[in-house]
Amino acid sequence: SQFVFRTDVKGYYASIDHEILYNQVAEYVSDPDVLALVRQYLQRFVSDGGTFVDIERGISLGCPLSPLMGALFLKPLDDLMTALGCFYVRFMDDWVVLAPTRWRLRRAIKATNQLMAQFHLELHPEKTFIRRISRGFGFLGYWFSPQGLSVAGKTIERMLEKVRRLYEQGASSGRILSYLLLWGRWVRTGLDGVFGVGDWLGNERLVCPSFGSRCVTRC
Repeated sequence: SQFVFRTDVKGYYASIDHEILYNQVAEYVSDPDVLALVRQYLQRFVSDGGTFVDIERGISLGCPLSPLMGALFLKPLDDLMTALGCFYVRFMDDWVVLAPTRWRLRRAIKATNQLMAQFHLELHPEKTFIRRISRGFGFLGYWFSPQGLSVAGKTIERMLEKVRRLYEQGASSGRILSYLLLWGRWVRTGLDGVFGVGDWLGNERLVCPSFGSRCVTRC
């Protein structure tokens, strides 16, 4: 593949259409009691000056069922990309498409835009880009390039900012270390490198030996 299209949906959870989602669930679930529960899950009301307003779009962020519903809502996109024969990976509303030619990538983008219009969704303009794979691209916190896989620069910046906030809030060194260990464990799920927690605590830096000097970031 030579080209990449990476994007996500703007305000995804808040934009999910209730009727479309309910009909999708009904394709897989026939039990009327379960469908009634799904309908109750979707129906929400808010009070506006003493008047109750029915919310017809959007699902609750804090409900344990919402990740499943959010994943299901874009299954037609999965099926569409499979039919087009593109390399495609999606995590909730964040996805990437790789294509060997501009023509095939344009087909994928056109199909995506048509589906977004059909589902009343909008792609996030600041998180959507098209480029050659040789320039590298970020996805789910990692940076993909011909040189290999590494942690994206923005991911490291967010981690450092989190550590700064913990320090400013008076967090103990144990709490900060616990956060760094958890972060490092996440990093290692996608990388073979070693996260130097001790080096960071002692020298105010993050060291990932497998990435070389480019992955040494100072506070």
